Amino acid sequence: TQHNKLGLFTGWEDAPLADEGIEEAKQAGRLLKMHGFEFDVVYTSWLSRALETALYVMDEMDALWLPIIKTWRLNERMYGELTGLSKQMVKQRHGEKQFKAWRRGYNVRPPAVSSFSQHYPGNDPRYQKYLKDRRISFRESVIRSIEKGTPVIHRKLPKTESLKDCMDRTIPYFKERIAREAVDQGKRVLISSSENAIRGLLMHLCEIPEEEITGLEIPNGLPLIFDVKSKCLKLLDDGTGRDPLEVYNFGKAAKYLFRPCQNEDGTPDEVR
Repeated sequence: TQHNKLGLFTGWEDAPLADEGIEEAKQAGRLLKMHGFEFDVVYTSWLSRALETALYVMDEMDALWLPIIKTWRLNERMYGELTGLSKQMVKQRHGEKQFKAWRRGYNVRPPAVSSFSQHYPGNDPRYQKYLKDRRISFRESVIRSIEKGTPVIHRKLPKTESLKDCMDRTIPYFKERIAREAVDQGKRVLISSSENAIRGLLMHLCEIPEEEITGLEIPNGLPLIFDVKSKCLKLLDDGTGRDPLEVYNFGKAAKYLFRPCQNEDGTPDEVR
């Protein structure tokens, strides 16, 4: 997105794809089609950039007809008061140590937004109207009722999230909805989401330890194929002869992603 290009904390800010992001999404679709992939269902977040990415991929695969299931639980991490701020400015103002803790600390939450901040999802009509799977917040309901002069029911929405908070909503959604409703039924699933939500999914699928997950980097627009039978992650040959592990940066936790695949009897397969 343009936010990425400008080095801003994006989070739940609904930034659209930049031209480069559109081309990355199209290239991902072409690569999947070239390797003969087909899908039965698509899951995305409520953020435009994830939905746009899915649509561009589907268009390149001649699969715009596929059903799309949208959920806020696949949203990017909510960065609180850091949302929309320059990462460089935050680093200069608060120091390298605090910057790293806010950006990548597993249990560290950035400062929370107020109930009336433009970045608080409770002020966004889509979350007010359509988000139903969160408990009702008595405090927020009272605040909104006083503001409106009439009784208002308001649900508890995140004002900030740590990496753990983000994973505490993405991993259960994968287990309870995506796995049960699609994967376990033999359906081929395409998930289009954001960096930290994908980080959580890979933490679960590839059994990455909590203390290692902050060292995992997620390249933009690169299809990551998880084979549920062999329990391993695979990358697609783009036809250039390049080694993807030399082209793309997966960070220090890459060793957990690309371990040997397993045969059906649980024994290691050859290294892919």
